[in-house]
Amino acid sequence: MKDPLDFVEKLQQKSETERRTIAALVVVLLMTIIIGVWITTFSATSSRAAVAASEPSPFSLLWNFIKDSAGQIYK
Repeated sequence: MKDPLDFVEKLQQKSETERRTIAALVVVLLMTIIIGVWITTFSATSSRAAVAASEPSPFSLLWNFIKDSAGQIYK
């Protein structure tokens, strides 16, 4: 396996135009990966939120229980 410093030295020997091009390509590649991971995790959490939204909240369940209990007492 090559030494990482050899890669850096070869990169330093390239012209400034080539280095800027390589830097731009690396940035585009990394941003594509980051955005891809972000979109994947965002869609996974939104599907879980849709399932959770269809279930009644604990407070609404408690409120309905109190209303039903009070209705039974005052019948």
